[in-house]
Amino acid sequence: MVGDAMKFQGMKVVSLFIYLSLWSVLVFSQSRQLQGRLETPDGKPVPYASVTVKNDRQRVLAFKTADSQGTFLLAWRDTIDISRLHIEINHLGFKKVSIPLAADNNHYDILMEEEAIDLAEVEVKSRPKINLRGDTLSYDVASFTKPEDRTIGDVLKRMPGVEVEENGQIKYNGKAISNFYVDGDDLLDDKYAIGTKTIPHAMVKDVEVMQNHQPLNVLQGKTLSENVALNLKIKDEAKLELTGQAKPGGGLPGQYDGELNTILFNKKYKMLNVGKANNIGTDLATDFTAFNQAGRLSNMGNSRPAELLSSGTVGNPALPTSRYYFNHSGSLNANNLVNLRSGLQLKANVGLLLDNNDMDYYSTNDLYLADDTIQYSEIQQINRSPFLVDVSLNAQANKDTYYLNNALKIGYSGETGNAALTSNAAAMNQRISHRIRDFSNTLDYVPALRNGNILSVNWYVNHFNRPQILDIQSGINADVLNEGRPFDAVYQYTETPTWFNTLAVGYRIPNGRIMQSYRLSTLNEWQQLLSQLRLMQPTGEQSAYTGSADNNLHWQRHNAQLNATYELKEGKWETLLSLPLSWQRIAYEDVGFGLDETSERLLFNPFFRAKYMTTPEDYVSASYVYSNQMGNINGVYRGAILTNYRSLQTNDAALQEQRAHNVALNYNFQRNISMLFMNVGISYTHATANTIASNVLTDNISSTVLLPYENDVSTFTATAGISKYIFALGATTGLKGTWSTTRFNQFLNDELLPYNNVSFSLTPSFEARLWNRISLNYEGTGTWMTSKLVAGETAIRMPDRQILRYDQSVSLLYSPLSNTFLRLSGRHQYTSQAQLEDISYFFMDASIRYKLSKWNTDIELNLMNLANITAYETYSLSANQFGYSRYNLRGRMAVLKLTFNL
Repeated sequence: MVGDAMKFQGMKVVSLFIYLSLWSVLVFSQSRQLQGRLETPDGKPVPYASVTVKNDRQRVLAFKTADSQGTFLLAWRDTIDISRLHIEINHLGFKKVSIPLAADNNHYDILMEEEAIDLAEVEVKSRPKINLRGDTLSYDVASFTKPEDRTIGDVLKRMPGVEVEENGQIKYNGKAISNFYVDGDDLLDDKYAIGTKTIPHAMVKDVEVMQNHQPLNVLQGKTLSENVALNLKIKDEAKLELTGQAKPGGGLPGQYDGELNTILFNKKYKMLNVGKANNIGTDLATDFTAFNQAGRLSNMGNSRPAELLSSGTVGNPALPTSRYYFNHSGSLNANNLVNLRSGLQLKANVGLLLDNNDMDYYSTNDLYLADDTIQYSEIQQINRSPFLVDVSLNAQANKDTYYLNNALKIGYSGETGNAALTSNAAAMNQRISHRIRDFSNTLDYVPALRNGNILSVNWYVNHFNRPQILDIQSGINADVLNEGRPFDAVYQYTETPTWFNTLAVGYRIPNGRIMQSYRLSTLNEWQQLLSQLRLMQPTGEQSAYTGSADNNLHWQRHNAQLNATYELKEGKWETLLSLPLSWQRIAYEDVGFGLDETSERLLFNPFFRAKYMTTPEDYVSASYVYSNQMGNINGVYRGAILTNYRSLQTNDAALQEQRAHNVALNYNFQRNISMLFMNVGISYTHATANTIASNVLTDNISSTVLLPYENDVSTFTATAGISKYIFALGATTGLKGTWSTTRFNQFLNDELLPYNNVSFSLTPSFEARLWNRISLNYEGTGTWMTSKLVAGETAIRMPDRQILRYDQSVSLLYSPLSNTFLRLSGRHQYTSQAQLEDISYFFMDASIRYKLSKWNTDIELNLMNLANITAYETYSLSANQFGYSRYNLRGRMAVLKLTFNL
């Protein structure tokens, strides 16, 4: 039986073998073969694409993956009419190809055209949702929202890859955003911090991050861009009616905090109007910060003069303003936009600010010289009263065929400060005031021509003035200012009225392998620097400072520039080369000093950038910039200016010229679906100037003169960052690091001292919700700084200084009920400096919030500074200076606040 069974099994195997052999012969004798190659227009193979033969009912007859050289070979039974078949090729990063098959053709060489990725929405069941379409990454707001959140700013901080700085600036994977849109409209005109603080997250459906963003429709796809923009996509139901909030609040000791806002975001009309008032330490000036304004003015060539006078030498402490800001503040921030049927958009942004604040501090500064140490001490109680009026009116048409924009900006702002100050045991009273008058108009017209090329016309005009007055009583530093004779007061006045004008015409050729752009521009600048330094004598007579005449400097700068830009997008490569050649004439004169100088120069400032897409989501970019720039009016005045109570500045050098080379390399890695974002970058800058600041230090005053000596500064910086959403924990975690070293020179008391400053910082963050009722948030920053003199024997006589600082914040939120939230927050700061006592603080706050859903109202009690810390000490380090500062802080506070959702 066993032998019969084995025979039977053997016969089955033989029969199966014969059957398969006959079937294979039959198939191949009646099969059709198709072969070919996949390549890009420049002849490069397209590997590993899926190649499919389908019939007219989309049934797959044959399938094959192309090999590493892009070649493929398919076979199928030749029983179907060839005219009913087509070949289909699919590859991530390339357009889909579908070609009907011809009966007399068995070989197909197919060109593949690249296109941006279009991944359908991928939903992770454990949340959150994310959607990538082309260059736009969309975060589903509801997936990242937690019950305790109020505004969209609360949710943005939780989105991986998105960073919100303390000042309100938003970054995506380490890069600052260039535009902030509300449902596609730039309502807030770059002052978007007020939006993230005010817009309820419940109104927003998605947060869209638009990479390679081009705001002009007429230029989309016709120029390369590395900008990143953010758009809040508003829910349909939130567009129907006007909403808003009323937030009255008060507490002890004598605290008030109120806000009223109105919000409407529909297609035709958008508004965000916010009124605020408080004395709890909230600085309302941050609501008016334009994050990209400085860069935009620089691109226009506007060299706005810097502020010359100040009342002190110490800045604000490294704390939230709620800790040290003793204030009474009120503001109005009105943003209104209308879209007309014609496509014209009208927009008005109006800002008003009134403030009064106090700050008390004590500081000492040790200045190390080769054979001496000079110490300055400063005790100051200062009261400031800043104000702001800012009006911006804009009319814009942004169409596919042309772009037209006119922006009128009018600003009037200023500050008055009164201070009681003691410096090195000398008591004085100070009053400083400045007023800024700023007017500008920008006109842009960018039409597309019939031949497909693009014309651009830009005209920008600006008038700016900042008169400043510094009044000090009694007379100080008589040995320097009044030939050793006592006097009663010193009065310093400065003013720099400026007219600025630029006109540019451009012509862009977007078609062709290389996109070309040519721009011809002219720039005109007229400035005047006026200053008076006066002394009030005991006799009541006002006399001029005898050590120097007054400044009455007239300045002109005229520039004509031709800029040729070439852009190439080839496969995975993007390159841009900009070649601006400028002729510049600068003339300045001051009759009182016999000064009459003219400088004419040709300036060449090339820029090169290359970008390589290592994968459809990752890229490496490299850039090189050569900058050859001339100085401004602040570097050539000859008359002495008392910039603060202990600094007297002047210049004794020709017009400053600086040449700088900058090289940067960056790697950007992102996995949008898995929510992993990383960036790494290094940069090196070497700058050479023909002038150097010489400081002469005495026990009570420092004199600074700009001298004609060559000066080199070199900086190397390395940065890295990672942000990841951990699905298992529902947590967002991040880590950022920066290392920087700078070498530069200082001229102190006729001795040249080269310094090397090194700094390193590490910033971890973590946010998670535990057991659905507890939220944990941690942010920390560790910073190490050192300053070392690198000058042979001199270095032995001068101490190296270094500072180690930790700043950590942790917040724990517990929600015992769905409408109740208890929060406990702590912030620990630790500072260590060799040979000095360590400094350590732990601040603690608490709050409880209860939601009355029936009344659509929140009740919140905030308890601030529970430990009642009323003084704060810190160290600072810069070159040869080591500083110690002590500030008075706000004590314990309690504020009860209601929020009525209208």
